[in-house]
Amino acid sequence: MRYITALILASGLALSQSVAAEDCKAPDLICKAAANQDRSLYVRDRARYEQKLRVERFKLKDGAEKMEEVRETSVMVEPGASSDKSGQVPVVVRVISDTDKRGNPKNSVNEDERTMLSFGAMWDLAFFPLLPEKISYYNFQEVVADRKNEKWYRFVPRPEATTVPLASGIVQLDPATGEVLTIRIEGLHNLDVIDKEASKLRSFNATIDCPQFEGALRMPTLASGSGVSGIRRFEGSFRFRFEEGRYRIVSKIN
Repeated sequence: MRYITALILASGLALSQSVAAEDCKAPDLICKAAANQDRSLYVRDRARYEQKLRVERFKLKDGAEKMEEVRETSVMVEPGASSDKSGQVPVVVRVISDTDKRGNPKNSVNEDERTMLSFGAMWDLAFFPLLPEKISYYNFQEVVADRKNEKWYRFVPRPEATTVPLASGIVQLDPATGEVLTIRIEGLHNLDVIDKEASKLRSFNATIDCPQFEGALRMPTLASGSGVSGIRRFEGSFRFRFEEGRYRIVSKIN
């Protein structure tokens, strides 16, 4: 039954977004990818789900790594019960398990603890870089695909796009449907628009796998990567492994 619900939902969303697709000026497959990302994020924003992040933070000295922190955190993410003053529904992130800096489980956790997963808008920029409203800010170029039965496109922000949070990298697509299979992020841009602290992220790269969610949508369920951070309490070089799953729709779908 849940599979059928998701399939009907995806079909309905495809119909409601066909007008937006007609306004897309990018390559046809990129326009399909944008609609795919939009549908998937729409459902994800109305669901409760879990995220797990393992971060190894270290400093480089004389070519060697000096480990500063190994931390593994799990959170529950869900939409707020009501809209805020701006009319937007806030995203509630609650820590459900955590470790100390050596990776040892904590006996008790603070639900409101600030972790790397607290920067949800930054992660979503990496996971959903090709939303319809952002397509016009990118330049696209098809590149040779290393995998059969895929189409690959490089996307980079246009030089004049300085006021919108954007990403750069390569997206791997299903050549028929435009479904997003894998995203390889090489950088995040204009993070100061999101958050002053997030803008202190000096570099970021990630490989994000997007399996189908119940046969209908594409969710960012696995990711790994690295970067350099100047964010307070998270300074230094880091590498990470991210997991997301256990989706359950909890808000009304129009």
